[in-house]
Amino acid sequence: MKLFFALYVKELKANKTLFFFLLLLITGMNAYGIMQIAYVRHFHDVIESSNNLPFILWPNFSYFWPMLGVFTLVFSLPLLLAHAFNTEWKSETHYQMFAIRASQYIVNLAKIATVASVGFVGGGIVVCSLYLWMVTAAESVDGVFVNGVLELMSFPHFALVTGLILVTYVVFIFGLVIGMEGVKFSVKRYRGLTAVVFFLGSVFLYGRLFQQGERAFEFLGQTAMPPFGVVNVAPCVYTILTGVIFMIIGLVMYEKRAEI
Repeated sequence: MKLFFALYVKELKANKTLFFFLLLLITGMNAYGIMQIAYVRHFHDVIESSNNLPFILWPNFSYFWPMLGVFTLVFSLPLLLAHAFNTEWKSETHYQMFAIRASQYIVNLAKIATVASVGFVGGGIVVCSLYLWMVTAAESVDGVFVNGVLELMSFPHFALVTGLILVTYVVFIFGLVIGMEGVKFSVKRYRGLTAVVFFLGSVFLYGRLFQQGERAFEFLGQTAMPPFGVVNVAPCVYTILTGVIFMIIGLVMYEKRAEI
């Protein structure tokens, strides 16, 4: 456990600037989107009487920045995880990594935990910011946002559902990335092509078995997410399970077959 923690801290220190920049960027996007709503009331009073189109677009445009923060987070996480693996080889420090008297499982799990920590903090920022955006939007302009959202959904409920969706995505995409990295470094030639083939094959297999997997977990039911409807739990569980399987494949391949 001490070795795992030491490797975890090492990864954090090695990438602290990149991690800090990403979290700061996400925070800034969400803060700017929330501040934009302060101008909505002004546009409501000044432009609504003229039935001008910009008033229709402006409140919706304030939603762009929080959503951009979401997309920035979800697209950055797999790139950060791949970066954590690839930098060892590009900087030629992978010899030291394999020389450590410990299982490569521990080394790789430390990398995963490091990026997952960034995802946890970034996810918390995104979830809190989205809810704050909804609260601010609902209080600023009646009818611009979905009426009754504050009465229909509490923050714990919103955080639970959005957190489930985010965790589902993170586990699945981490599984894909780790599987790609494990398979890629198991061969000496055509590593990029091997990773692409694994990615395409995994996505195809996931989609091919999606309906069967969803039916297998239908007994878990649904969870309400008013006013947006309900969220089926079965697809989330199937996706998480698939991501874990891909992750195990990548870790095993990296441990047993990685070519130095």
